[in-house]
Amino acid sequence: MPLKSGRLTPTERQFAAAYAATGDRTYAATKAGFKAPSVSAHQCLSRPAVLAEIARVQRERLYNEALPLAVNTLQAIMSDEKAPAGARVQAAKVVLDRTLGSVDEGQRKELHEMTHEEIQEALARLRAEVEERARPRLELQPQPGSPDVFG
Repeated sequence: MPLKSGRLTPTERQFAAAYAATGDRTYAATKAGFKAPSVSAHQCLSRPAVLAEIARVQRERLYNEALPLAVNTLQAIMSDEKAPAGARVQAAKVVLDRTLGSVDEGQRKELHEMTHEEIQEALARLRAEVEERARPRLELQPQPGSPDVFG
């Protein structure tokens, strides 16, 4: 039963940790000790506080476990002379794109980094692009029975 304060119970925390690790709601509810796992799992997953805890645990695992492994893997591929050249180049490209930015993207900023004027300019460009795409196009294809004007 959830706490009236909106905080998680220890059982809900166990559920969130197990669910974040496996993605299996019934297993997570069983591991947390719920008596009716499928019903309790559904109830837990309907609570915003539990969903927020699951997301927090997943983010924590991503940054503390998966990211270091990914960086180590890229570094190992780039430094392995026996690795195929294509794999080494691709690994180097990923590292460069994620650190220095992609050459193809130019100097794009995230919305939170833009000034009001830059956001207004971006909106104007997007509106112009939408209008251009929405404009009807003339398709010059001969209709059956009409004379051929091109030849």
